[in-house]
Amino acid sequence: MFHCPHCDFGEEGQSPNGLPSPNVQQCKSCGLAVGLDLYVIRPFGENGSASFSSSLPIHQTDGNWFAKYFSTVWIVLTKPQTVMSRVPVQEPLWNAWKFFLTTLLITMATGLVPAGVFLTFITTSRTGGSVAFAQILFVFLFQIGFTLFFICMYAILWPLVIHLVLQITGGSAFTLRRTTQAILYGGGASIVGIVPCIGGIGSIVWWIVATTNMIVRGQRVSGIRASVATLAGPMFVVTCVCGGYLVLIYIVLQPAITQARSTAQQIQQKQNIQIDSDDVTTDQQSE
Repeated sequence: MFHCPHCDFGEEGQSPNGLPSPNVQQCKSCGLAVGLDLYVIRPFGENGSASFSSSLPIHQTDGNWFAKYFSTVWIVLTKPQTVMSRVPVQEPLWNAWKFFLTTLLITMATGLVPAGVFLTFITTSRTGGSVAFAQILFVFLFQIGFTLFFICMYAILWPLVIHLVLQITGGSAFTLRRTTQAILYGGGASIVGIVPCIGGIGSIVWWIVATTNMIVRGQRVSGIRASVATLAGPMFVVTCVCGGYLVLIYIVLQPAITQARSTAQQIQQKQNIQIDSDDVTTDQQSE
């Protein structure tokens, strides 16, 4: 069955090649654009889509949850374009958000929490006291919460930047929903963050690479356009962070700079007055 990517209405192929008529440009159900490069293909009859793995493992009903989750993560890491081919356009975004948030929590729990607890224990063993331990642990948990909030905000703003660049450079096949799906499912690559030392950088790079491939498949754009649009988000964030940091430094140091300039001017004025007085004394002595 060839299903509309917008409303999931399906129709069978026609003889002799088993494909829908190429003359059909609009869905019979919702009236939106369809075509051979847009249809979502699924088997019909007694053979359900789960039997042919046409949906992501995490969304299938059979099997262990952990096995289904890590199978989905493996597909994201190795075959990101396959992920987008298995995600219907009309799928609720909450499904993608659940997968993304689950990945973040697992990454935090296995990668950052043990290291933070260890550092907290070492610090308090030297300072002593349960109060110090509670304070340091509170600060650490606050940092984790702030990191989760920052990443979620980034996952909300990044699709907006990507979609804006796609529209400027020639448009896209689907709406912002499809771009957001690519970002959230591509976020499964952040599981690499559990690797010590190189996990942080590796997770960011892998997330960008996976998202780029998903944008290519999901929005039907070229690799160059997808790469430019995907990299625009991190570049925008880096620019804002660096710019904000420079502005903050300027705001903090501006009073000190002003005071230093004022002090330097006062010293210069005193030196000029001293020089003038010495010149007058010299002239008087010479007379």
